[in-house]
Amino acid sequence: MASERLPSRPACLLVASGAAEGVSAPSFLHCFTLASSAFNLQVVTPGGKAMDFVDVDESNARWVQDFRLKAYASPAKLESIDEPICAVGHGVAALCSATNEDGSWVFQGYSVTGPSVYELIRAPGFARLPLVVEDFVKDAGASFSASEPDAMHVVLDRHLITGQNASSTVPAVHSLLFLCGSR
Repeated sequence: MASERLPSRPACLLVASGAAEGVSAPSFLHCFTLASSAFNLQVVTPGGKAMDFVDVDESNARWVQDFRLKAYASPAKLESIDEPICAVGHGVAALCSATNEDGSWVFQGYSVTGPSVYELIRAPGFARLPLVVEDFVKDAGASFSASEPDAMHVVLDRHLITGQNASSTVPAVHSLLFLCGSR
């Protein structure tokens, strides 16, 4: 299994959602596999909540099972992070819980992407979503952009990399590798 702790590699945090809707196993597997070749990885979620994987099938079930047994699979608290951050798709919602002591959003003034309203409204659970990332980002004082539904779209602003959806996973991780390599 990739990403055993090696002292010569820099650390990298993978932001995942702690929402009941879960984390896409295929998207997370791609992200983890790409990033683990270059970084010591740690997963972060809002409040350090455990991840629930969705879309688990025969092609990734064994990987998910093995992943859960590793020490780095226990999420750290997102609110305590100040290093490069990469969030993709519904994982961007995890960033919404990161607030300053005064209650303002940590990413106020940033440019961000995530699932567009057009992508979300197609899902059967749209009415039960606890928040719509696009609306939250705009209301919290940041800029939101999106491409066509299901299209690849990545935004890099300072130390934050966000991807619109699962199609954006690979370019988002490549942007993370670029950002960390330039530091």
